[in-house]
Amino acid sequence: MGTRNITFSLPADLVSQAKVFAAEHDTTVNALVRELLLQKLASEGRARAAADRLLALADHGPYFTGDPGSIRREELHERR
Repeated sequence: MGTRNITFSLPADLVSQAKVFAAEHDTTVNALVRELLLQKLASEGRARAAADRLLALADHGPYFTGDPGSIRREELHERR
């Protein structure tokens, strides 16, 4: 995947604080911005996936018609 240069307009004091933070954590402002964007996009993806699972459950109707004994405890607490 290639990279692209982009320009941000940020308050000078925010840039100064970001530079100090980056230096203290042995990284760059560029790496900080990249990490924050990746985190934000990943959390959005997880929220969208959870909503899709909820909608899929709603498609089955308001009532569970299967045998409750057929559900394993692990399935109830399964994380996707």
